[in-house]
Amino acid sequence: MENEERKKLEEEYKNLKLLIEFHSTYGVLEKSEYEKMVNDILDRMNEIRKMLEKE
Repeated sequence: MENEERKKLEEEYKNLKLLIEFHSTYGVLEKSEYEKMVNDILDRMNEIRKMLEKE
């Protein structure tokens, strides 16, 4: 994995984390939408973490 690609994945991970924090704090979505969004974000965060650990 190139350094630039790694930085992009790390940045995406940070942004996803911020997105969860935002929605947790302000609760702008319905509960079912919120749960689906959080699950999708956590899935993507796990994918990113696995990709970063491979290196």
